[in-house]
Amino acid sequence: MALDKVLLGRLLQLNEPWTVRDFRFDPGARRIDAWIGLEVQRGWFGLARKQEPEAAERVWRHIDLAGWRCHLRVLAPPNADLSSLPWAGPADMPFSQALSKQVFALFNEGVSLNGICAITGIPLQELWKFKFALDQGKAAIAEPSKASATPSMQPAADPGAPPAAASDDDIPDVADPVWLQLIEGQRDIDIRALSLKLLMTRLRSQMEVITDDEVRMLKLRELHRYFVKNARMLGHELAQLRTH
Repeated sequence: MALDKVLLGRLLQLNEPWTVRDFRFDPGARRIDAWIGLEVQRGWFGLARKQEPEAAERVWRHIDLAGWRCHLRVLAPPNADLSSLPWAGPADMPFSQALSKQVFALFNEGVSLNGICAITGIPLQELWKFKFALDQGKAAIAEPSKASATPSMQPAADPGAPPAAASDDDIPDVADPVWLQLIEGQRDIDIRALSLKLLMTRLRSQMEVITDDEVRMLKLRELHRYFVKNARMLGHELAQLRTH
């Protein structure tokens, strides 16, 4: 494959002073490894200027490039702020921010872990690590300027959910405040289904530590999706939601 560092940098949407220093193709695995760092500053006679020492190499899986799995190896000064760069990610996470958002969108659609692995080629172990960080409030998806810990936030409509409720006999829409009240413990109902009891216990404990609004909305959609899929056996619980 004919490709140079400048073109690859554009495909990765690198901006100055970041640049592709080197890259390697593995045609058998359809994999690209790219080494990214700060551009070497040069002075008179093209001599390289002294630069800050670089921290240890960080490796993130990035979104695929034309069907090739992309792994980025980033060398940056210890004080470099990478938080706003889509091709970088948190030091303890396996994915870049761009790939994290892609995986999160699949979670939002209710795609299973095995399904996401099949779609993206991400190893299950790495996917579990990312999901665990989300559940424990240790990973964020919302933009830093938009993220908040407001408990009264209202979820946006679930793009993968059925149309909004048309009558009192239907399940409340995912944007209905009842779901937030239920998942935060502001409203208690008598639950007969053991699986729902276990789900509510898990979701409530997770919501206590999650502050990112996008991740909190994911949990609301998970609860709503459970009611949609199991509506026939949840008549007792749904009746209580409709009467409040």
